[in-house]
Amino acid sequence: MIVETLVLHASDFIEWVDASGVQGGARRPVPAQGLRIRLDSPPADLELIHKTAGTVLWRRVPAELRRVIAGAASPADLAVPAEADEPLYPLAGEVADPAGHFLPRRFSLAAGRRAEHALSLFRSPLGTRFGRAGGLTGRTMLEDGTPVPWALLALRVTPPLATPFDFMAQSDAHGEFRLSLARLPALTKDAPATTYPGVLTVRAAASGTDPDALPAARVRGTGSGNAAFKTQITVDIAPGRIATLASPGRDDLVLRFS
Repeated sequence: MIVETLVLHASDFIEWVDASGVQGGARRPVPAQGLRIRLDSPPADLELIHKTAGTVLWRRVPAELRRVIAGAASPADLAVPAEADEPLYPLAGEVADPAGHFLPRRFSLAAGRRAEHALSLFRSPLGTRFGRAGGLTGRTMLEDGTPVPWALLALRVTPPLATPFDFMAQSDAHGEFRLSLARLPALTKDAPATTYPGVLTVRAAASGTDPDALPAARVRGTGSGNAAFKTQITVDIAPGRIATLASPGRDDLVLRFS
């Protein structure tokens, strides 16, 4: 029997989501208790409460909004009162994984309307595991050999007679990346080819670690000069193998900022 219910209203909720590898399907939350979050200039009364499902943004609640309901609370009791509205406030900072399984990232959002914010985290090379479907490794860099950190790679693979599979990975501070192809179906015995066609696009910038704010970059493919750099390139994907993803004639994936 429920004797009483304490009703409080949080400001917002951040869900940290593992966005690496195959896209689509159910969200894969990253437990917030293992993350380190640093805010730039947070409100003085803001408190972060870390849960397995995410991080609660908690601001000082007026006494009149702290209610105790006798017995079980009804849906009407749980409804947010109009006086709980507060002005939107900007929130920016950085999240990092001390264990090194996920790459650090910047983030910025507008909080204050009790909204849920889903922020993507990408696995580091250390935190990426390859299964039976194989994967891709490589390093993003400029033509002069300068590493391009935090580049975001999106790969679409289209097996014959199947819907496309989308995969994502992010390079680390040294430009190194590992892209898992988990869930990519294996070749059948009577497959007409030994590889699947894939299309790669990359987002990158000279600086900045917010994957949501990265602009499109150009990737070096076939051709010469400026014509070699394209907004997307085609790649052959051999399921079940671990291969290096690189520009033609190079050991690395060569980028140019648009």
